[in-house]
Amino acid sequence: MKLICTPLTGEAMSLLDLDACPDDQMERLLLTNTEHQLLLNSGIFEEINSSLRKIIDDYEDECINTDEELAEMLKILENQSLPEQPELLEKLIRLNKLAISKKTGVFFYF
Repeated sequence: MKLICTPLTGEAMSLLDLDACPDDQMERLLLTNTEHQLLLNSGIFEEINSSLRKIIDDYEDECINTDEELAEMLKILENQSLPEQPELLEKLIRLNKLAISKKTGVFFYF
């Protein structure tokens, strides 16, 4: 399974770095292989990588955790569409907005 998550507090974000963050201290989006492939093929990660100089792919863990990066990622997500699964994009947008409001980040574990 592939995981995208947003810690709910700064402390939870620190625990996440240690792989010790309890599930109740983060919002999680577990992707099926189909959902993961859909996101990869959509170009969303490619655009985020290009704009933010990140490496969201199958071989790297990545995080987006500054105010500027989160705001840019939100702009990118809001300008995308996933006609096959619009609710998946909405979940990503929700995680992004949560990270902004909690002043944490969005973490990708692929």
